[in-house]
Amino acid sequence: MRNRLVVMLLLFPVARMAAQSPARLNAIARAQADSGFSGVVLVARDTTVVMEKAYSPQTGKPLRVSSQFNIGSMTKGFTAAAILRLRSQHQLSFSDPVSRFFPHAPESKRGITVFHLLTHTSGLRGHSAGTGIMRRDGAVNAILSLPLEYPPGTHYRYSDDDYQLLAAIIEVASGAKWEDYIKRELLEPARMRSTSFQGGDWGHKGANGMRSTARDMYRWVTAIHDARLFGRAESSELESPLMHVRSEPPFEIHYGYGARVYVRNGRTSELMHSGNGDANHNGVARVLSDGTVVIVLSNAGQHHGTTWASYVAQRLVPRT
Repeated sequence: MRNRLVVMLLLFPVARMAAQSPARLNAIARAQADSGFSGVVLVARDTTVVMEKAYSPQTGKPLRVSSQFNIGSMTKGFTAAAILRLRSQHQLSFSDPVSRFFPHAPESKRGITVFHLLTHTSGLRGHSAGTGIMRRDGAVNAILSLPLEYPPGTHYRYSDDDYQLLAAIIEVASGAKWEDYIKRELLEPARMRSTSFQGGDWGHKGANGMRSTARDMYRWVTAIHDARLFGRAESSELESPLMHVRSEPPFEIHYGYGARVYVRNGRTSELMHSGNGDANHNGVARVLSDGTVVIVLSNAGQHHGTTWASYVAQRLVPRT
């Protein structure tokens, strides 16, 4: 059975985390495993991993802490970071229209910019038009042939197509395959040696199509948060809000660089990635700024309408 990610990253108040000992965290996760959860949980505090455990399903293949999972839409964070890297290399700007990279784009789509794609404000009506298409040009044409639901830049609408186009832009701007650029510029510098790619069609490029482990995802979020992969200014940018999406008092929710950003009282309190797919895979990643990280990777599907990743992570550290 294919593993599918349920990833949850949380950074939360130190006092709250300090009250939870490794034994208590294990007890919380073990109780959920007894109810059907399976996956890998990693908890770190102040750059030290304090808990890393695998919880195998009651039937089926046992899991290890090194088990690799499909991380689904968390892939968007890598694609967004690659766009930021290309900007720093002066290969593109956020204001560039898609017509710069795809000269034959239809007239109505030529004004869609890199920023519109990053923030899901392109106006394109479809969701994953590149699925099943192997050639880049074919996928780009399929996506750009979709009708506009609204003028670019006027509304937010989450769509895999936006990030599939960003993957194509990465290839045009860099001269390298999307996978090769991500590996060279992001995975290798972050020492993510257990992260790989799956699928070959354009439904598995940019928006999803990556597999990883809990330890590698820990390397990823800390490399960004600690400014070891990008400069301090760019690292802060990758954790910042770009587009307001909705209100969920006491939070204002924004879309950021492939993630949702929760703002409370004018300050960023949480960065959340999420991913969903087939074979019972789903993922949530939440990152706050106090030095604590919780990662949950699961292949157990949903629990009463909520992904097991979300449920277990909320049990470990309730959102307040």
